[in-house]
Amino acid sequence: MSSTTKSQIRDIMADYLKRCNITYPRQVRLDESLRADCYADAERRGFDTKVIKKSLDIGIAAAICYKHLDNYSTQIYIGVWTALMVHIDDYYETYFDGLKEFSQRLIRQQPQRYPVLDQLVTMIHELPQHWGTVAANLILTTQMDFFTSTIIDSAIEGMEVKSSLAPDYPQFNRRMNGASRAYAIMSFPPELDIKSWIQVLPDYIHYVDHANDMLSFYKEELRGETLNYISLIAGSNGIAKLEALKKLANETAECYERGCRLLESCPKALNAYRSFCVGYVEFHALSVRYKLDQLDL
Repeated sequence: MSSTTKSQIRDIMADYLKRCNITYPRQVRLDESLRADCYADAERRGFDTKVIKKSLDIGIAAAICYKHLDNYSTQIYIGVWTALMVHIDDYYETYFDGLKEFSQRLIRQQPQRYPVLDQLVTMIHELPQHWGTVAANLILTTQMDFFTSTIIDSAIEGMEVKSSLAPDYPQFNRRMNGASRAYAIMSFPPELDIKSWIQVLPDYIHYVDHANDMLSFYKEELRGETLNYISLIAGSNGIAKLEALKKLANETAECYERGCRLLESCPKALNAYRSFCVGYVEFHALSVRYKLDQLDL
């Protein structure tokens, strides 16, 4: 990567963070108490923590986005749930036949093909302990979409993506194979009236998806990746990748700004929204895999 390209990526990201009023965190650290409690909860559930250590550490880092929640057990739940989802995603080929049958076995109340999927079912049963009916349902359907996306990806392997005739396909695929809806909803305390946050979800989901796409872009460019979201959008619109990055940064900043204005009438919802968005940047800064320290943001 040329120094010019690196500088342009940095400038786009710095402008994005400025518009969102987020200071890039230079000394963010994991909460060691939360880490110990997440490991203890995973062991209590029967997880082999040696096998899922990498995934569990990612889940614990993700829980930094939820430190505003009063219910500490919910933060632990999110950390462990994330660990399971990451582990399943990393080893989806191993669990593929079980993922294909997951919904049928869940509906019929049958044991899943793999213990890790049974552990996930147990966590599904606990959703109402942490969120209200609508929120819990939306989190569950997000999880089902995520599993379905792995089946779709296998079924369409080698398929030509006709960008000009299916311009919205990259976004559809992005929504399916991420868990942005769940992570956005999880940030709102359960005592909040649904009226206070439901309208912000479309912009919030966009933020979760595409802030990740932007914060991942630098390390993906270093690897020469061509199938990430920004590359697909650039290809479908016939523009350079840096132009696509800048366009996405502007759109995502606009989503964040609209969300803040929309939630002004409910300070607790606004605090949850802003706290998550700041924590989301902290999560990416905490992980060396994104190499963001090299950008000097």
